[in-house]
Amino acid sequence: MKMAFFTTDDGVRLGYSDNGSGIPAILLAGYSAPATSWYAQEKTLLKHGYRVIAFDRRSHGSSENPPFGHDMATHGKDLAALLRHLQIEKTFLIGQSQGASTIWAYISQFGTDHLYGVISIDQTPKMLNTVDWPYGMVGLNAATRPTYFDTPLPKPNKKRISPLILLSLLLRGPRYLKFDKEGTKPLLFDHADADWRATIANIDVPVLFIAGGESPFWSPAHAAASAALCPQGEFAVVDGTGHAVNWESPKEYDRLMLGFLSKVGAASVL
Repeated sequence: MKMAFFTTDDGVRLGYSDNGSGIPAILLAGYSAPATSWYAQEKTLLKHGYRVIAFDRRSHGSSENPPFGHDMATHGKDLAALLRHLQIEKTFLIGQSQGASTIWAYISQFGTDHLYGVISIDQTPKMLNTVDWPYGMVGLNAATRPTYFDTPLPKPNKKRISPLILLSLLLRGPRYLKFDKEGTKPLLFDHADADWRATIANIDVPVLFIAGGESPFWSPAHAAASAALCPQGEFAVVDGTGHAVNWESPKEYDRLMLGFLSKVGAASVL
């Protein structure tokens, strides 16, 4: 994958790929995952006539790993900087896991003027479980939060990942797989502390919430609960799939993605 770069206002060099033409779709991977992880969806979207932009968030993949900016607000600002750099007037945003939270961080600061719609892949909008939100991360609450990330998280996938997907990651650049888990721990905690429910409740563009039916991180019920908050929200649960829905069940995920993009894109030109 050929990467291009731009520099943010705070001096950080961020990488992205930009291929195809047509309606743009910006892809944001989860915590620790590089832009190259979107290989399968990039092929699908290009085949269906979309312009596909896969973004390496700061400290991820090809982007620089600075000692600052490890918070969701900054990641939202970085996404806004990408849109300005590419002079994108309107786009779809597709985020998996923490990539979806980056979208909420962007919308909370910059609104939806540049958006057609959003797809959130297996990410609850509030990770801390509370009485009014029991759809958070399994076992994560105010009492367990200080030490929760001291132990390794469970394996995210339920299904076996296709060797072709793993091979594509290696062929596209093993250097992009390097990740500073210790240095980015503040980002993980900020991600866990965030509550995006109010942001979602005020979104005025269509949003599709997709959940993995057997995600080890949270109940798939988070998707229906999130869609109920959102004025134009809808949801889908992919049965038998863990957290990495687009990797584990690419055909079913692509069907949901393309159906949503086509429906929203067609409605936007009426």
